[in-house]
Amino acid sequence: MIEFLPLVKAYPALSRTYGEVCCVAGVQMTAAGPQWIRLYPVPFRSLQDRQQFRKYQRIRLRVTKHRGDRRPETRRPDRDSIEPFGTPIPSSDAWGRRRRWVEPLMAESMCEVRRRQRVDGTSLAVFRPADVQDLQIEDRDIDADRRALARAKAAQGSLLDAISGEDHGRQLRELEEIPHTFKYRYLCGEQGCRGHLQTIIDWEIVQFYRQVRHGKAWRKRMRERWLHEICSAQRDTAFFVGNQHQHPGSFMILGVWWPPLRGEQLELANLGDV
Repeated sequence: MIEFLPLVKAYPALSRTYGEVCCVAGVQMTAAGPQWIRLYPVPFRSLQDRQQFRKYQRIRLRVTKHRGDRRPETRRPDRDSIEPFGTPIPSSDAWGRRRRWVEPLMAESMCEVRRRQRVDGTSLAVFRPADVQDLQIEDRDIDADRRALARAKAAQGSLLDAISGEDHGRQLRELEEIPHTFKYRYLCGEQGCRGHLQTIIDWEIVQFYRQVRHGKAWRKRMRERWLHEICSAQRDTAFFVGNQHQHPGSFMILGVWWPPLRGEQLELANLGDV
């Protein structure tokens, strides 16, 4: 058994091998400090209620090396062993109690992360972008085959739960495929950086979209929240990134770290205006 602290949770995706699953990235909590771990696959929506966990909430579980995934941080979770405990670590004091598990992992830049990947296979990282320039919202097509797969996987999950005798057997709602992709354009801070454009797949940005999408100004509200607030100069913004198994050189943004700046950071920021 390990103790694991989830830091990011991606919006679920459909896999013909595993069904509906999501990727959860975080750290194994050890006396020596945090160590990156990716849990995959996690059938989050079909977990029993008592097993479902929130970000920054400690969980215990058994994991094994993932034979089908060569990324060094990936572990296959034993679904039945997942056991959340306690309440999520609070965000009080400028996220002070959360920082001990994130700050030791901070990389210098996205450009550095790419170099690490080529050398040692690094596939998870967190870093502070220097200049977040835009949140791009692009339309995407959802074909009929993917809709049919979503319906089939939802029904299949309900049937398997009922057969196994679990007390939470229920018809999952069909996974909603979102007809947009959200991308951050930014400079990462390395001298000579030409810029990055990366898709963000955080479950939270999709949930926010679902809350605002019926308003006429939903794109404006998305940008106000995810660009002007979360990436504002008053926030200590960092991006959690992870790569794709089949395309290890391609990284996506898994989630955003955005506590308010601490006192010493504000002082340094103000010096920059002198």
